[in-house]
Amino acid sequence: MTQKTSNRLVTKIILFGLIAYLFSINILIPTSAQNTGLIFHYKESEGRTWAAWVMNDVNGDGKREIGIAGAIYTKSLDLSGNEIWDQWGLHHEVQWACDSGIDANGDGITEQLVFEAVWNNHYLLNGKTGVALESPDEENRRDGLYWPIIDCGFGLDVNVNGKGHNDYVITGVVPWNDAPPVVRCLESDNGSLIWEYKLSEVSNGIRPIKINDTQQILVISNNMTALSTQGAHIWSRTATAWSIAIIPNGSGANSDGIVINTGSGISLINASDNGVLWSAPHNIGTIHYCGDINNDGVGDFGGLWSTGLKTGLFDGSDGSIIRNHTAQSLLNYMHGIIYCGDLNQDGFDDYGIYGDFSIHEIFSGLDGSQLLAITGQDFHGAEEMYPVEDVNGNGSPDIMLFNGGIVVIDGWTLGTVDLPSVDDGIPGFNIGLAIIGVFGILGLVYLERRKKENFT
Repeated sequence: MTQKTSNRLVTKIILFGLIAYLFSINILIPTSAQNTGLIFHYKESEGRTWAAWVMNDVNGDGKREIGIAGAIYTKSLDLSGNEIWDQWGLHHEVQWACDSGIDANGDGITEQLVFEAVWNNHYLLNGKTGVALESPDEENRRDGLYWPIIDCGFGLDVNVNGKGHNDYVITGVVPWNDAPPVVRCLESDNGSLIWEYKLSEVSNGIRPIKINDTQQILVISNNMTALSTQGAHIWSRTATAWSIAIIPNGSGANSDGIVINTGSGISLINASDNGVLWSAPHNIGTIHYCGDINNDGVGDFGGLWSTGLKTGLFDGSDGSIIRNHTAQSLLNYMHGIIYCGDLNQDGFDDYGIYGDFSIHEIFSGLDGSQLLAITGQDFHGAEEMYPVEDVNGNGSPDIMLFNGGIVVIDGWTLGTVDLPSVDDGIPGFNIGLAIIGVFGILGLVYLERRKKENFT
């Protein structure tokens, strides 16, 4: 072998190794877009998503699925974003959907409660298949109400009429006449009416609430009302703002507490008897439960100050300020502050802050230090941030961000998660470098073949 031939061989080996490296590194080595802690990242192509939630393990792979609903669709997705089922083309645009929490057909999967934004209809979809329980025909939907709100309804934890399955409640305005808004309890099997309660004020939603160790119904409006699951009136409160937070066992061991914004301050209401437990003069709104931040055995809460540029964390036992956080830019408004579980396992509940800014953060309940920063161009602003059930089965509640796209972060994650764009293609795979690698390898093969042909 001549020196010239030897040099060419060495050059080819080096070139081939470099090209192979460029190709393989994009397949085998994750990029920062695959940061540890990112469980799910998805943006729907068939119109804007209005709601997202965590489902049962529908496909039996040991992990939960993600449910989404939006412009005339509701879907079940696995953690890779693949469709388990797709109910597309509901009669009009879907405003909201959620896990009903009730298994109406006995298959072990809870059903999906779906509300239409335009027409007075709703659906109870089979959680396993996405098909309406009564019929696969979408025109065979259930009667409903006009839905001017988000907390449109939920599944009860009791079988109201004794017919075999737990039932559900909805709220809204009766269509086509001047009747007042109502709360209705419906049979989960067939949607038939069990009871109806007429309201004196437009409802801004209904939520489950514990009163004397039993689930009951809280109607949120300027005339806040507590109802039993049998439709009986328990108590009402007038002149109440619509921004509230329910503090689990906030009235003691057997009843929740309700933090309300009165316009001149905040108060904690005893859910069992409508009594005021304490009042404080803070001018805050968008109130959320935040866990037991100071570890005193009483749930705490957060709220936005009137400017929206600062959020406060407050003691659930007396309304005093625990600490404040300021928005990262005076031009950016916070949307909320929420409970996130104990991320760093120090015995103190932690909390998250999200809004019109690019980094959404989770802070230590113990000292307010940053535990997790979530950033990325798809989530420059987040409309919602909330804890969800353990999605990937590792024993920790997880965190969901929502802004029309959906992200789920593992609840054990600390540090920084830099979210990729969902338009970036396969995470960890640089298409440009991969193409160079492929054509480079093919080029070397072609040159070797030509050389052999010329030699022969």
